[in-house]
Amino acid sequence: MSTPLVELRDLAVAAPDRMLVDGIDVDVLPGRVTALVGQSGSGKSLTARSIMCVLDVDPGLQRGVLRYPALDLKTDWFEGVCGGGMRAQRALLKRSRLLRGAYFTYSPQSASSALNPGRTIGRQLQLAIGRREQAPDNLSAEIRSVLSSVGLGPAAAGAVPAELSGGMCQRAALAVAIAPRPRLVIADEPETGLDPVLRRAVIELMVSVCKDYGAGLLLISHHESTVRRIADDVVRLPPPTGISP
Repeated sequence: MSTPLVELRDLAVAAPDRMLVDGIDVDVLPGRVTALVGQSGSGKSLTARSIMCVLDVDPGLQRGVLRYPALDLKTDWFEGVCGGGMRAQRALLKRSRLLRGAYFTYSPQSASSALNPGRTIGRQLQLAIGRREQAPDNLSAEIRSVLSSVGLGPAAAGAVPAELSGGMCQRAALAVAIAPRPRLVIADEPETGLDPVLRRAVIELMVSVCKDYGAGLLLISHHESTVRRIADDVVRLPPPTGISP
């Protein structure tokens, strides 16, 4: 069995008046799609941000163990953070900064949020590729290769996001997410705002590209049809309860 990319155990995160998530376990394996599913407000995005060590609620992390076994079998990234409030969470954010954009990348709901409107796609790919442990021998050829893997031609490298269609922007955002060769891609409801045909195409492309690169995919979704079609593993979050911590 493959070494897990993520092991999250017993995650509990609190707001001042209630528990936001309580007792969540998540495992993500290489080459597999893990779906986080739940109602609005159930904590799907918060769980994903916790996996990225990005916690910005107070009092915040109450319980949990977070490991990246494929990187380090022993380190619990939540050790010393639980119950420590914003100060401990800011220290965790700083301590884990080199993981973001390298070990894992994040693809937000909107492609416009993932792309810098003032930079060409080629420049954004250049910066993303620069996060790899080893630089490619030919940067231009690598940019063309990454663009090709998501169905974009070389001309896209010279365009800024506003010059691309919505579907092309989604593909460019996926290219930026995969360019650093991460072990894990976290996609936060990438279907948002897309018509059914484009939604299916974008999701299936994302799954195909991640598997081609050997990356795991953690997909946040509320589309049951998408989850049934592409997920290897499913984590269902209970509905929000409003119970005070």
